[in-house]
Amino acid sequence: MARTARGMFALVCLAALGAAPARLSAQEKGQAARPDSAARREARVKRERSGAGLRVGTWMVSNLVGPAGASSSTLPALEAYWQKGLDRHLAIETSAGLWHRRQSSGSGPTAETVGTFVVPLLTTIKLYPFTGPEQALEPFVSAGVGFALGLEKDNTVSGGLLGGGNANTGLDLIAGLGLKGGAGVEYRFSQAFGVSASLTWQWALFGQDVGGQDDYKGFGLLGGLTYRFQY
Repeated sequence: MARTARGMFALVCLAALGAAPARLSAQEKGQAARPDSAARREARVKRERSGAGLRVGTWMVSNLVGPAGASSSTLPALEAYWQKGLDRHLAIETSAGLWHRRQSSGSGPTAETVGTFVVPLLTTIKLYPFTGPEQALEPFVSAGVGFALGLEKDNTVSGGLLGGGNANTGLDLIAGLGLKGGAGVEYRFSQAFGVSASLTWQWALFGQDVGGQDDYKGFGLLGGLTYRFQY
């Protein structure tokens, strides 16, 4: 009887020793799965932060100058962007904008016109300080830097519209520096689509005159449609 009891005890001990590595292996697998799950969650958040959009509004350039007697008109500012999520609260945005001003003087055969295009090409960091991408209403702040292209299309016979007294017809392209900062809010009315509104301050600085001046700066009001990439 004693021999039988000792034999059963030995079998139980052997079974326990054999089961221990299996339990350790299962625990190791669980620990390996947890980082993998965290990585998947992080990747999902980045995808939810990524998207694209189109904005339209007004750029109220505060330092516009022009010759006396000449008329001036501007078109709405346009901006298209692509956004990549960095984490739950940060995204990086690449944008291309367009703003146009037309100056004209005279009429008929003596009419003179100068068309000015400012094209900011900016990289912007967007911070959503209070919300995550799963929330519909999200305020944000942003700051960006990049290039600005200035295009001047002249149709001047006497050269008097922009001064200098030299006739000029053609298209001039000048590169410069672009800066932008602002704050706004986004609201998603579906999983993918939403709208945005923002107040910005933007500055385009050139090394020489574009449309009669070497820099353009002022506040802007923009609104538009947003799209979040799906996964």
